[in-house]
Amino acid sequence: MFKRTSYIVIFLLLLIQLISCLPRSSSSDSIESILTGITTITPSVGEIEVSSGHNSFEDAFHKGLINFQNFRLQRTNQIVKDVLADPSMYSIDSEAMQKELSLLRKYVADSNEALNKVLPADQFGPYTRFLFAGDKDVVIQRFDRFNRSHASKTEPLTPEQRVIGDALKKRGVLEYDKEVDKRYKEYLHYLVNEFEIYVKTLSAAEKEKDKDMKDMMAAWNAYTKHERGMDKTAFGQRLFQINWKL
Repeated sequence: MFKRTSYIVIFLLLLIQLISCLPRSSSSDSIESILTGITTITPSVGEIEVSSGHNSFEDAFHKGLINFQNFRLQRTNQIVKDVLADPSMYSIDSEAMQKELSLLRKYVADSNEALNKVLPADQFGPYTRFLFAGDKDVVIQRFDRFNRSHASKTEPLTPEQRVIGDALKKRGVLEYDKEVDKRYKEYLHYLVNEFEIYVKTLSAAEKEKDKDMKDMMAAWNAYTKHERGMDKTAFGQRLFQINWKL
């Protein structure tokens, strides 16, 4: 009995060794490689759909704002890159021009960073969303100040500022300004459309729940009654002012 059991054990060990020596199938290799390549991706803020219900307007506000900010970052980033590639930017060899060039190069780096930054879905709360949008806005405002300082019609400009101002115009900054105005108006109208949907979901008590809600309802009533020149753009602007808390 013992010998018979020993033979069975030896046979099983030999069988296992034989199987382990066989070549692995290509299908199993491909499956393993596919599984190895799978990663878990946390949705970014731009990938999160606007939800229905009482949070829909707040979600729409932030989604539309971030889309608008990303457009501005992308466009100004390209304008500055084009300006840096303009030969006229190197026509003045001065310390002041070197400082200007450094500012422009820093803007390219900072705007790239702001564009590539994403907000994970598990941090998509009201406070973090405002900080996220605020960080982008800080970078955008830096370009706006730079552009204004090189296009002043009231303050005297240095030779360096005049060269940079001309390069900005040549590379499309005036067209960019017009596009910003157009897209901002579209964003405001988008807010109005979303609020019109949102307000229908609110109870009487919810319309009075806090100061912001009361202010929005007061503006809504003025808009629907066409009071005080409250057109769609003006109402959208009021909604933006109430909800933009930074």
